[in-house]
Amino acid sequence: MIVFLFAAVALVGAAAFSFINVTSARAAAICTPTGFVRDGMDLTAAVIDPVGTFSSTVNATGCNIGVYYGTGTTGTVNKAEIFGANYFGVVNNGGNVTITRSRIHDIGENPFNGDQHGVAIYFADGSMAKGSIKNNVIYNYQKGGIVVNGVGSSAPISGNTVTGLGPVNFIAQNGIEVGDGAQATVSDNKVTGNSYTGPNGASSGGILVFGGPCFGSAYTTGIHVTGNTLIGNDVGIFLVNLDSSCAPASTPTRDIASQNTIRNNAVNNTSGNNPGGYQAGITDQGDKDQMTNNQICGKGYTPVRNPPPFLFRIDVTVTNNPIVHDNTSC
Repeated sequence: MIVFLFAAVALVGAAAFSFINVTSARAAAICTPTGFVRDGMDLTAAVIDPVGTFSSTVNATGCNIGVYYGTGTTGTVNKAEIFGANYFGVVNNGGNVTITRSRIHDIGENPFNGDQHGVAIYFADGSMAKGSIKNNVIYNYQKGGIVVNGVGSSAPISGNTVTGLGPVNFIAQNGIEVGDGAQATVSDNKVTGNSYTGPNGASSGGILVFGGPCFGSAYTTGIHVTGNTLIGNDVGIFLVNLDSSCAPASTPTRDIASQNTIRNNAVNNTSGNNPGGYQAGITDQGDKDQMTNNQICGKGYTPVRNPPPFLFRIDVTVTNNPIVHDNTSC
C-alpha cells in the first residue's frame, strides 16, 4: 500500500495559531502586483526586483509576498528581516538570487489556518530559478520553510535554522522541500517541530524530496541530504519518487540521506497511515536510494510490535533496491 504521507491537508474550523511578531509595530509597505499568479490571484509584493544587496526590514502585512524577484533578475538578500506576507516571504521566479543571513518569519494567514500557502522562501516551480539559500533563520511559517521546485531550479540549501509550529492539527507543514525535478544539496541545516496531529492521512516532514509522474512532474534524483539535525518532525527525511501508478520508481533515483542526526521523543501523528499515525526517521519510496551513517533515536521512531501507530527508524517497506547500512542510535 502506498501512503501519501505528506499530503496537503486543510481542516475547516480547526484551532488557530497566533503570530508571535515582535516587529509588527513597524510600518507596513505598499503592495504592488507582480504578475505572479497563484490561486487565480495576481500576487502583490512589498518589494519587487531590488537592485544589488537587499538588507532592509520588510513588514509585508497586507501583501502576498515580502520580496519578489522576476525572470532574469539577479540579487542578494543579506541580513534582511522579512515578515507579515500571507503567501511567501521571498520568491525567486526565474532569477538568480542569493538569500543569506536573514530572518524570515510570520508568513501565512493571521491567524494561521489550513490553506496550503505560507512559505518563507520559494524558488518557483517552472521558472528555472537559481541561487543559494544559506544561514537563514526561518520560523512561524504556515505551510513550509524553504521550497525549491521544478526542473531547472537549483540551490545549495545549507546552514539554515528552520523551526515549525510544533504539533498542530490544522496543517501538515514541511521544513525544507526539494521537488518536481529540482536539484539541490541539503546540508548542515537544523529543522525542528514539523508535526501534524489532524486527520486525512498526512504526516509532516523535516526534509522532503519528491517527484515523479504520480505528482505530474519529473523525478527528483541525485539529491544529497547530509549532515542535518532534524528534531521533533513526524518524518525526519522523506525520499519519495512515484511512477504513474503511484508506486515507487523502478528506474534509479539515487537520492542519498547520510550523516544526519534525527530525533523525535514524542508520538504525535494520528493519521499518516490511516487508520493510525505514521512517524519515521527516514522514509524511502524510490529506487537505489541510499540511507547510510545516520543517527536516529527517540520514542517517536521506535518501532512498535502491534501498530498503529506505525513507527519506523528507517522505512523501506515500499521501495526498490534500497541501500541501508551503518545507521546507529543517537
